[in-house]
Amino acid sequence: MNSTEQALRPLQFCFYAMNTKVEVQLSAGREQAEHAASLVKNWFETQEQRFSRFVADSELNRLNQSEGWIPVSAAMDEVLSLAYGYIGQTEGIFQPGISQALRSAGYDISFEKVQQRASQQPLLARLFRTGETKHVNRSEYGYDYSRPNWIQREGSRMVHLDPGAELDLSGIVKGWAVERIADWLQRTLKITAGMINAGGQVQAWGMTEHQYWTLEVNSPFSQEQGMNGAVRLQRGAVATSGITGRQWQDEHGHTTHHLIDPRTMEPADTDILQCTVVGQHASQCEILAKTVCILGSAEAVNWLNRHYDRHDVLWTTRDGNIYFRGNTSILAERWPGFDPDHRFSLIE
Repeated sequence: MNSTEQALRPLQFCFYAMNTKVEVQLSAGREQAEHAASLVKNWFETQEQRFSRFVADSELNRLNQSEGWIPVSAAMDEVLSLAYGYIGQTEGIFQPGISQALRSAGYDISFEKVQQRASQQPLLARLFRTGETKHVNRSEYGYDYSRPNWIQREGSRMVHLDPGAELDLSGIVKGWAVERIADWLQRTLKITAGMINAGGQVQAWGMTEHQYWTLEVNSPFSQEQGMNGAVRLQRGAVATSGITGRQWQDEHGHTTHHLIDPRTMEPADTDILQCTVVGQHASQCEILAKTVCILGSAEAVNWLNRHYDRHDVLWTTRDGNIYFRGNTSILAERWPGFDPDHRFSLIE
């Protein structure tokens, strides 16, 4: 095997950060790949310490506890700027000001601890359980979901939260972290091909020994067979979100999950179990996937059409139907194993 062939065969590394498995594949010599993987691990661990609600002295918690203007890091300033734009793009469905609602739903400690205290019932039995919905008074949280509840002073990295506002940035940080470190590996370390996958938020670039990267998309119906498929891409991003991965039973026996609908301040009442988005940027794909899940099938199609969105979007509903909106001409090539029940072409 010559050096070119060796470089085309990615070396794989795995570690845990941000409460998820992070997979790194890099086409490089072993020494360079191992060095790069250690830097990637350090990057994710650093951002976890910065953005986690569950690290007492994290920068996010210091921001949430602040009064008046407070200086923030370049990373925090960048993520807040991205989040600000996505609030407008999603018409307020993506809204970081949901931290108190997450706590009210029972997501007040890291997820593995939430799981430990939750009752141990089969996954789908909890998902389809019916019962009274717990209602929360939105006025308690003191914000309008359709707008950001913070101000950034341009060029100064100074931030001011609205009184009573409390942010949770977990809905954007993973995708942002994946995207930023992938870009750095290409520009700074000159790694010509690689893939970073943080719990379903993926950025890939360059050519491997194959003509494309193949990423498995697992069915949300874990006991069902034959419903898995894959995504193929030469470069770009993939993100998957849903209500089955992080869901639990609260103290009242109600099924709940982590995708908060800011219009109700409660876990989204949606027909969608899982959504996967293909595009160019991991952070944007992550936001789109979460927004589609929260909106539900009918609203999601209308929202995507209103914004003339060009991403490929595939989702699975509670009744097992698969919906696809995107480039239908390359559906079979890009999404092997999927035969959607409902297909919506892009609006020209």
